[in-house]
Amino acid sequence: MAKCTFCGEQIEKGTGKMLVYVTGKIDYFCSTKCEKNMLKLKRKPAKVRWTETSRAERKKGKGA
Repeated sequence: MAKCTFCGEQIEKGTGKMLVYVTGKIDYFCSTKCEKNMLKLKRKPAKVRWTETSRAERKKGKGA
């Protein structure tokens, strides 16, 4: 199972979307919410509170 490129959630088989760039890079998205936040709105996962990356950053900040 793949992980969502934006939020980090596991994507169940048969769901989600895979985007392949001309350069060969592959992005996986679990929902259109993640897809739009990354591609259309150009948001960084670390700055969006509901992503795993953001949670890890905040947890790291509290421990220091």
